[in-house]
Amino acid sequence: MYAILGALMSGPKHGYEILQLLETGLGPAWSVSTSQLYVLLKRLEKERLVSSRLQTQDTRPSKRVFSLMPTAEKKFFDWLKSPTDHVRDLRIEFLAKLFFFRNLGLQGGNALVDAQIALLKQVKDGLIEKRRAERDDYNRLVYGFRVSTLTAWLNWLEEEAVVFVKSG
Repeated sequence: MYAILGALMSGPKHGYEILQLLETGLGPAWSVSTSQLYVLLKRLEKERLVSSRLQTQDTRPSKRVFSLMPTAEKKFFDWLKSPTDHVRDLRIEFLAKLFFFRNLGLQGGNALVDAQIALLKQVKDGLIEKRRAERDDYNRLVYGFRVSTLTAWLNWLEEEAVVFVKSG
């Protein structure tokens, strides 16, 4: 949903333009089918985050053009500037946020990366404590896996994401 709002931040677009922007920009990290896109656009329209109008063309069929409603911009920026809460969502959501900072030429990417690092360090510390207190071997194994995953994310954030937002 937020990726669609982000795609519309630079101005009104029809569905194919939105799809192209998302595929070109977010392709390796995120994808949406044409049918999923239109379901999401209808939902966003129902929630009054986007509006649409029919644009007629002389030699081609009419197309529906989507625009952001004022409330959508605030919602998008609130999402964009907040760290991703769940580790499982980092691969798609956090990478999309970095894309939109760069694509829209926005300031604040450094603050987002710093906030994400702080959040993940806090989660990691909590998991280390749970692992230390855990008596069951399997549960300790799972906590160890989760700590290793967080360590990898933290390394990537500190080595690559920081450089990406500074170079943008």
